[in-house]
Amino acid sequence: MNYRLRNHRTAHQDNAPQGQIPEIELVHGGEPTVVTTSEQFARLIETLRADGLFAYDSEFITELSYHPRLCLVQVASPSTLALIDPLAGFDMTPFWELLADPAVTKIVHAGESDIEPVARLLGRPASNVFDTQIAAGFIGLPYPISLTKLVLEMTGVSLGRDLGFSNWAQRPLTPIQVRYAADDVRYLLAVHRDTVTRLEALGHTNQAEEECSAACDIGRFGFKAQTHYLRVRGGNLLPPLGKAVLRELTIWRDGAARLHDKPPRTLLKDEVMVELARQQPNSISALTKIRGLPKAIAEAFAADIVAAGARARALPKESRPAVEAELIAADKSRFDTLFEVLQCLCAGLKLDSALVASRKELERFYRHVALGTGEPPALLRGWRKGAVGEPLKSFLAGHSDLAMAWKSGMLLIGGKPLAPVLRETSLSAKKHRTSGGLREGKCR
Repeated sequence: MNYRLRNHRTAHQDNAPQGQIPEIELVHGGEPTVVTTSEQFARLIETLRADGLFAYDSEFITELSYHPRLCLVQVASPSTLALIDPLAGFDMTPFWELLADPAVTKIVHAGESDIEPVARLLGRPASNVFDTQIAAGFIGLPYPISLTKLVLEMTGVSLGRDLGFSNWAQRPLTPIQVRYAADDVRYLLAVHRDTVTRLEALGHTNQAEEECSAACDIGRFGFKAQTHYLRVRGGNLLPPLGKAVLRELTIWRDGAARLHDKPPRTLLKDEVMVELARQQPNSISALTKIRGLPKAIAEAFAADIVAAGARARALPKESRPAVEAELIAADKSRFDTLFEVLQCLCAGLKLDSALVASRKELERFYRHVALGTGEPPALLRGWRKGAVGEPLKSFLAGHSDLAMAWKSGMLLIGGKPLAPVLRETSLSAKKHRTSGGLREGKCR
C-alpha cells in the first residue's frame, strides 16, 4: 500500500522531466485531445471509423471492485491522438462496438484486459485486433516483450519509467499522466507498420493474424466454473480430492466476490484457499485452525466454506480432477531432448518458443504422441501444427533428423535460413531405430 501511495504522489509531480517527442512517421508529436463530452466522443468515433485503423490502450483500477474500473482510454489513428475520459459519464458502448467491428483494424499491446469489456458488455468478441506483443514473437523478438522494449527496438525511442500504481481516477490528470497515457499508443502505428513488414518478409503474417484472432475468442474471458481453480496459485500440488475442494471453493469465492463487488483474491487470498483445500475443515469450529483465514471472512462465510468442501467430498472419484503421473526417467529424458529440439526449430523459424508452447504444453504433446494419452494438444492444431507440431511428431517417431549451423550471425537449419528442413532418415538409420524414437533424431 505504501508503494502504491508513493507512486500516486510521484505521478502528480508536474516538474518531472518528460523529454521531446522525436519526429517519426506515423508518430503524433503534439498533445492529445482530452475527450470529456458526448459530442466530442461521437466525433472521435466517426474519425476512428473513417481512418479504418487505430491504436488503443486503457487504464484501469483493478484492486477495488470485481470488474476493473475503467478510468481512461487512449487512442491514436493516422489523423488523431486522444484520451477518452469514461469517468465523464457518457455511454462507452459505441467504442466497444468499434472494437467489435471487423472493418476497422485495432492495434493493441498485451491487449487481453483492454478487449475484455467487449466480450463482457456486448456478448461477442473484439474483431480485427493486431496485438504487437503477440506479433513480436513471430519476428524473432522475445515473448512476452514489454511495450517499452518493443518501441525501443522498432523506433529507437525510450519511453521512460512506468508510473506503476498511478491513480488514474484522479481528476484532473497531471501532465506526467497525460504524457504517459498518450505514449502508450503514440508509437503503436509505427510499430505496427514495421512489424507487419517483418512478418511479411518472414512469411509469418497469417500465423500472427491467427494467433491475434485466437486471443480475442470470447471463450477466453469470464469465469469458468470447471476450470478456473487451475489459476489458483499453488493448487496444482494438491491431490485429486484437494483439487475438487479447491474447485468448489473457487466457485464459491467468485460468487461471493461478485455479490460484494470485490476482486476474488482480495476477498480471500489464494494461499488461504489452498490451505482450506488441503485441510478440508468439515465443521465451522475447524475453520479456526486454518492459518491466514481472516476472522471476518470466517464469521461471514463459514457455512458456505464448509458446504463447498462437503460438495467436493460427495463427488464420486471419477468426477474429481485427475492428476497426471510423473514421466518415468526414460520418458523424461526423451521429453527434455524434445524440448531442446523445439528451441532449435523455433530459433530457425524466428519464432519465440514461449509463444509456441510452454514446457507443460509440450509435455501434453509428448504424452499424446509418444504415450498415446490425453486429448490432441495445441501443437497439433492451427498454425502450430505445420510450423512445429508435425516436424516434432516426425522427429519423435524417428522419421527425420535435424541439422543446424551458425553462419554470419544466422541460425541455419538444413542449410537454409529461417525454415527447418527435416530430412528422411537413411535406410540404415531406420534399421537401428529404437522403441524410444528420439534416439534416431540428430541435433547438431
